[in-house]
Amino acid sequence: MEKVFFKRIIQFLLKWLAKIYLWRTKPYVIVVAGTTGRHWIKEAIKESLEEKNFPVRANKKNFNAEIGLPLSILGLSSGNGSFFGWLNALSMGLRKIFLRRSPVVSQNYLVLEMAINKPDNMKYLLSVVKPQTAILTTITMIYQENFEDLDGIAEEYQKLVKVLPWNGFLILNFDDERIKNLTQFFDGKKITYGFSDGADFQAKHIRKIPIGQEFHLHITNPKANRLIQINRFGNHHIYAALVKEIIKENFKMPQQDFFSRIIK
Repeated sequence: MEKVFFKRIIQFLLKWLAKIYLWRTKPYVIVVAGTTGRHWIKEAIKESLEEKNFPVRANKKNFNAEIGLPLSILGLSSGNGSFFGWLNALSMGLRKIFLRRSPVVSQNYLVLEMAINKPDNMKYLLSVVKPQTAILTTITMIYQENFEDLDGIAEEYQKLVKVLPWNGFLILNFDDERIKNLTQFFDGKKITYGFSDGADFQAKHIRKIPIGQEFHLHITNPKANRLIQINRFGNHHIYAALVKEIIKENFKMPQQDFFSRIIK
């Protein structure tokens, strides 16, 4: 009981430290959610933004749930079950919030994974942070002990889609029927990716090469179609490469201009 109580206190304090930090720094938040493939897509987004010299941070390790998500937002390490470890982490969080010498001038980008394993997990995570952009991967039955079926998991991701702002951005896996159906819950800018015909960013003619894989990227603008090579194997890496191309095509300018283009 003492450990459970201690964990709840830590969770509560981290949540409010993270919320205050977000209020003060106002980063552009990109969330990656889904039951598989989050890590590689998160890394691909971070890499794409870094190539454009955008200031960006992302989750470390698997800090993506009730306690890990605030740690990622604050850029803190875990207390690892130690009272003094958590005391140090919390004091570091306080310093980050209240000892800033000046407000952030340039727009920071924060790329976060969100992991759920039971009903209403998403509601709690969204009480900590609400993104401007969401990327959804797949819905698989890896939480069968807590969910009755895949539709129950899809309902959790509906909550994420519904909190996106009117000028937000939704990126969806076109190969997953339940993910694809989430488009009905958002009226803003949407882009799909996948292997299936109809995806906005489609991977075709995939083949293995000595260094990894290559595929032909087909998008709405035929002039932008091109051959993509990656030095990893597996479909999850192709999905990550597709999302990276979406980010490259759509985050080409400062946030204010980016929003202006969406409004038009």
